[in-house]
Amino acid sequence: MLHDMDSRIKPKMALHQESEGEDHKISDITVKHLLQPLPQRFYEFQQNLEVEVSELLEKQCKEWETQNLSDGLISHKPSLMRTHSIKRGLDGKLPQREFIARPSLLNELLQVNHMESIYNIFVAILILLFFNKLLEEIIETGRLTLDLSLIIYAFGSLDRVIIIWITMFTFTSVMVFVIFHFWAHNRHLKPAMYDRIAAASYILYLIMFMYLPVKSLLLNNLPPASSFIVLCEQVRLFMKTWAFVRSNIPLVINYKKSDDTKIKRLTPDFSHFLYFLFAPTLVYRDDYPRNANCNWRNVMTDLSQVVGCLFYTHFLFVRFCIPVFRQFGCDTSFTGTKLLVGVFSCMFPGSLVLICAFFSVLHSWLNAFAEMLTFADRMFYKDWWNSTSYSRFYRTWNCVVHDWLYEYVYKDIAEWQSITSTKTFINKLLPTFFVFRMNICRYVYILHFIFKYPYPNFSVMAFMFIKRRAQRFNIFLWVTLILGTGILMCLYSMEWYARINCPPIYEGFQDYLVPRSWFCTKSCST
Repeated sequence: MLHDMDSRIKPKMALHQESEGEDHKISDITVKHLLQPLPQRFYEFQQNLEVEVSELLEKQCKEWETQNLSDGLISHKPSLMRTHSIKRGLDGKLPQREFIARPSLLNELLQVNHMESIYNIFVAILILLFFNKLLEEIIETGRLTLDLSLIIYAFGSLDRVIIIWITMFTFTSVMVFVIFHFWAHNRHLKPAMYDRIAAASYILYLIMFMYLPVKSLLLNNLPPASSFIVLCEQVRLFMKTWAFVRSNIPLVINYKKSDDTKIKRLTPDFSHFLYFLFAPTLVYRDDYPRNANCNWRNVMTDLSQVVGCLFYTHFLFVRFCIPVFRQFGCDTSFTGTKLLVGVFSCMFPGSLVLICAFFSVLHSWLNAFAEMLTFADRMFYKDWWNSTSYSRFYRTWNCVVHDWLYEYVYKDIAEWQSITSTKTFINKLLPTFFVFRMNICRYVYILHFIFKYPYPNFSVMAFMFIKRRAQRFNIFLWVTLILGTGILMCLYSMEWYARINCPPIYEGFQDYLVPRSWFCTKSCST
């Protein structure tokens, strides 16, 4: 028994001695640490603190990544870096646009909680602007009414807009297809004669298509929003007509009379052309990637966002723009100081109007039509807000128009240039210049006939060729965008009210060309 007791007591004594040894070690370390110089102790404390803080931050980042990004940003991270899908051309030609099934970038980003919160902030601003308008009307009139006279005026004469649109669409869908089909299937009889007749008819059609809608717009004196609808549809149908004809001409020219197997491929089916006229793209293809079905809930959500952006723009103009410029030309003379104040007062609403225009048209409206038509390629824009150069901004702001300019302007000019020159710089510079100028002319043309008066525009052509990739240039881009929208909003608002409040300085066509706001001082028409 004594032997058993010794065997039980010895391990306990050994454990006790080990624990005492560890205590002595810890106490020795503590004593040594206390006996160290103060700077050395502070340095070790700083290192330990840095290690603990870094471990804590790493742990928090992993938790944040798991909770918030696992179903959003990480799964869609390649889309943030995506570029145009292009198919390499044959025989050294430039690549062409390739359509693939993919959602819009904002639809992907809004799946992330943090991006959705930014969206909610804009919705909250809209709600506050709504209640601000109600409060002003209660104070001024003593009644709870919502004055929507600006929207009612801007979208006036919608019946005439519908008539103009039906006429444009009928001529585009029927006349273009019938004439092209007749020319394609009869050209092999007398190519020279049919080519001359078809070219003359096509040029005459394009001239009349650009002239008649504008004439109807001016004769009916359509208000701004109604004019915007007519002009955008006119430009859209013009570009679609050009795309359809340009894409199918090579098939007709390369057709040989002896090759009867290709006769059915000379012209696509009318159903393909009709689908293309409604599809949210300006580049013609016989077939596009399609979804299996249509989600009508998404369609209603997108259309409701378009309506929300309209009210957003209405409240911005009523709250920030109209009170500033309504009395322009009536009270006091206009000075450079007031111009500067007006520009800075328009920067905030102008920037929000720009964002609303982008979100309502390029995101919500195009996604609604894409969903209704089960159009699967939703890359209508890219991450233009991250652009570090103006050249990238113009390529990513509106991919629908950029694809058309690249496919039917840039490629054709570059390939024509490559025949006469082998210098790469010349081949890139000339088509880039034409693409940029055509894009600017499109905006100027629409603005000109929306407001029914021209106004000198100074584009940022010089910024187009700056190839800086530094992130600091993104700040410069945003500063110039905000400043530019403020200047445009200020100048066009001044001219709008100058033509209401001020008598004409010149007579006839000269009064139409010269901005009246430049000479309107201390005079108000009765």
